[in-house]
Amino acid sequence: MKVKFLTSQAAKRAAQGFTLIEMIGVLAVIAILAAVLIPKVFEAINNAKVNNAAMSCQTVKTAIIDHYAKVGSLTASTNGSLAVPTNNFDAVLLGEGFLDKLFAVKIGDSTANTQIELDTAEAATVTPLAPATPSLTTHVAGCSAFNLDGANPVNDAVGSSVVYAVITGVNLNDARDLNARVDGTSATLGESVSTAGSESDVAGRVKYTFTGGATTTVYVYLTHR
Repeated sequence: MKVKFLTSQAAKRAAQGFTLIEMIGVLAVIAILAAVLIPKVFEAINNAKVNNAAMSCQTVKTAIIDHYAKVGSLTASTNGSLAVPTNNFDAVLLGEGFLDKLFAVKIGDSTANTQIELDTAEAATVTPLAPATPSLTTHVAGCSAFNLDGANPVNDAVGSSVVYAVITGVNLNDARDLNARVDGTSATLGESVSTAGSESDVAGRVKYTFTGGATTTVYVYLTHR
């Protein structure tokens, strides 16, 4: 009789479902797990996007090396000479079979302004600049200059021409993360200079200037000759 009584009590509790206290406890555990896991998920997604941008730049860089080995020049293709500046150098590499697709990244606004620029190299005395609004059809002084070693605020990418990626519509955190991914976190290359409402980093292979608003343009050095 005792066993039957206990069994009926258990069946009765199962039929009643969860109590309010039990439901609150379950919801509290779910809320705690969500608070811990959701930021980690978004961080992983953001890291994957920044990694994609860095890898896409590296893929184009490898294609440029193959192009130069075949043609012997950055300002020429298998179909003849190229205009400088040109804002579709990735299309040239695609046509030559050195790329599988046009340059694209998962950060930024993914507009037609995100592409590979072939530009005129500048003198060593030129200070690198990162215009917030790029000009992809005319040369802008300082835009094709890169302080690669971070030692002095002058151009190290000297020669006749330089190739760099232009990524528009990038939020500030993604610009910082890409800079850290490519240039590291050293004091000379990885840190930015901030003033009230603005931030600039023109040292290393990644450069950008944030002047407020929502986004900025990031320039990533690929090669020069």
